[in-house]
Amino acid sequence: MSETKYRILKELGAGGMGTVCKGLLIGEAGFQRPIVIKQLKHAEPEHLRLFVEEARRYALLDHENIGRIFDFERVRGELCIILEFIDGWSLIEYLDRHRELGYLPDVDLSVFIVSRVCRALQYVFERARIAHRDVSPGNIMMTTEGTVKLIDFGIATRSGARESHLAGKPAYISPEMVTEKRADHRSDLFSLGTVLYEMLTGERLFPGETTGEVLEKVVAGRIPTAQETNEAVPDAVEMILARALERKAARRFPSASAMGEACEHFLYDKGYGPTNLTLKHYLGSLFGRGVGDVPGGPGAPRHEPTLIPVRDDMKTVPREAEEPTRVSVPLIRVAVPVTTPLPEPVGPRKRSSS
Repeated sequence: MSETKYRILKELGAGGMGTVCKGLLIGEAGFQRPIVIKQLKHAEPEHLRLFVEEARRYALLDHENIGRIFDFERVRGELCIILEFIDGWSLIEYLDRHRELGYLPDVDLSVFIVSRVCRALQYVFERARIAHRDVSPGNIMMTTEGTVKLIDFGIATRSGARESHLAGKPAYISPEMVTEKRADHRSDLFSLGTVLYEMLTGERLFPGETTGEVLEKVVAGRIPTAQETNEAVPDAVEMILARALERKAARRFPSASAMGEACEHFLYDKGYGPTNLTLKHYLGSLFGRGVGDVPGGPGAPRHEPTLIPVRDDMKTVPREAEEPTRVSVPLIRVAVPVTTPLPEPVGPRKRSSS
């Protein structure tokens, strides 16, 4: 049945475990719905176990701010996770677009995006008691309607569990994941703090040419304030950032809910603040309206190599491959075409030349 129910249209990315494709869900009377098909190939026992675990984790989750799973089925004889097709852009593309324009992202919208990821993380913890372990710009998407989505639970694990290996993107990993190979819900908050810092400053918090160099900075390097780069960052936002980036987990926010509440107090205590509609209009000003489903347009996130196990020897790795991931599959991006003159984004501030 799945051979006709699901149709693969094009490959979006490939990795050691399989591929991610855009596809269609086919129904009666010409019904069609775009989907993403994450396909497992070369089903070695360990890969199969991880893939099944990922599907089981996804099956528990149904939330506005999380990419949804539809099915776990065979397509063309291969085991597949059938996922929601997200018509929008990843945070990588969002940050890159601002760099192209010479602007920093709007501060209020940066905090708004983080507040919605907090909602997703709190739901995940309450529903399944798991830590995502891969909160990073490539796994945060924004739809054309302004909804923020956390995606890819490929290396999620039971909160507080110790692992035999280190997996994740070094630039966004938490200190305890490096030193203890342990992650809980507060580890995700540190990772989210590094993402917020990058949105506020346009720079990575922990840059480096090698995996080892990056991880040394994560564990013991100086953590600058965002205000050192962007004077427009309010003190209240700096305080949220500083608490999320505490190296000792006990000093961070006790939960994603608490961090999200701090973000929302900053956004709405004055009586008004950004909404999904605000983000929708902002994205329209950045990327142009009516881009549609074209290569590099909505639904085709930029390639970000993810989840190669971090090696003990910490050898030099190429710059383009420094962000490891162990399970999820990278996606491909072509530059987004802008078909109309781009209006100046609402609210972004020019980056200081100093």
